[in-house]
Amino acid sequence: MSIRTRFLITFIGSLLVIICSILVIIWFLLFSINGQISSPVQLYKSVTQQKQVTYAEQEALVTFRNIAKENPDDLMNPDLKDQVNDFEEREVDIVIRKENDILYHSPNLVVESLIAHAPEFDTENIYTQGTIDNKGSLYRYLKFDFNFSDNDNGSVMILKKENSFSDFVQRWALIITALILTVAVLIIILFNRSLNQSIILPLRELNKKVQQLKDGELEGKIEIVSGKKGEVNELAREFEKLRGALNRVSKENKAYEENRKELLSNISHDLKTPVTSIIGYVEGLKDGVADTPVKQQQYLNIVYNKARNLNFLIDDLFVFSKLDLHKIPFEFKKIDLVKFLSHFVEEYQLDLEQQNVSLDFKNIRVKEADVYIDIQQIRRVLDNIIQNSVKHMNKSEKRIIIETEKKINEISVTVHDNGAGMDLENIDVIFDRFYRVESSRNSDYGGSGLGLAIARQIILEHDGSIRAESVRGEGTSITFTLPLKENRQS
Repeated sequence: MSIRTRFLITFIGSLLVIICSILVIIWFLLFSINGQISSPVQLYKSVTQQKQVTYAEQEALVTFRNIAKENPDDLMNPDLKDQVNDFEEREVDIVIRKENDILYHSPNLVVESLIAHAPEFDTENIYTQGTIDNKGSLYRYLKFDFNFSDNDNGSVMILKKENSFSDFVQRWALIITALILTVAVLIIILFNRSLNQSIILPLRELNKKVQQLKDGELEGKIEIVSGKKGEVNELAREFEKLRGALNRVSKENKAYEENRKELLSNISHDLKTPVTSIIGYVEGLKDGVADTPVKQQQYLNIVYNKARNLNFLIDDLFVFSKLDLHKIPFEFKKIDLVKFLSHFVEEYQLDLEQQNVSLDFKNIRVKEADVYIDIQQIRRVLDNIIQNSVKHMNKSEKRIIIETEKKINEISVTVHDNGAGMDLENIDVIFDRFYRVESSRNSDYGGSGLGLAIARQIILEHDGSIRAESVRGEGTSITFTLPLKENRQS
């Protein structure tokens, strides 16, 4: 059974319940008044049946009937006016008829209507009472038919106006019933139309959109056009949120799949290149290409360096995969970052001096800066950034400067170098895994391509951010931030 049919049945059932409730209330009211519960037939009869003839009506009928029997011509006597007025004051109307002419009628009555609706003559007086319409009003009548002295048919009628409700029911009951049924049908039609526009059509439209969603069409927005308000539109908004979430997940999965393929390709390339080189030099040694001790030592040194670089690559790849899967446990400790950087620069200066690279620390108005960090991981970040700078040095005077700047809720650490720099389009991608600028595509020169990607992952785990600025030929600056507030504690 469709929802439309269910709603329609519910509406009709509710309508019937209301009607039955009204009838029950009416019957209880009648019971409280009459002492009994009337059936519908009894109720109709009690409303429409003629009421009991009053004493005034009986008296008027007897009076004028006696006159008609004794001397019917006296009914045309003007002296009879006093008796007529007496009965009319008692709300009884008088009509005297001769053939089709009305000799007298009470002022409340309309002659034309009396002539049109007057009952047939019945000199045997079998049918002496009934109801008659007079210009839209219902009267009950008592009638006596007779013959005037010239043998013309005559009638004297005693009329009493029925109560308005009884009159109304008897005259308009069928029309009222038809109108009520018509209104009920119209209400059902309007309800059905409203139900169709506000619920059925939006549900059909929503069903169509959900089917498209089911078929994998995640780009089209789920929006109900046929019903702008109501629960169905709210449901559509929830489905739109679901579509948006599924679309984002789908795009993320596609991006993840592309990254996975790229990762496998990069790993294959970066592992195969040194292995192929190692195999080549080992075969050269086996085949006697290196026929002197000096050449043999050169070949062995090259093989050693290649194997060492390969080991570094595997280590970086292992660290990055664990960071990406959040499998590396971080040991956060509260330290003064200024003191930490001072000690780090002192230790690192000795290694860089052997490579003719100067390393300095500039502290810009920062006396102390307490942060929660994993010391070993932040050392790895600084080491990766500095090593990346050293690999791209192309000037005789090689210089690296570490600066700090304290802000409201964070402290920034910037590593400046005066190396080769890079083009603007490369800045946004240098933190991607396995990325190398073109000049350093060779792994012997450019490293694993994971150093800055690892640095980014570590900084993100510290609720910080990392970015780069560079000018071709002038150098590169890499800045990372760490929060000052105590938001992490081991």
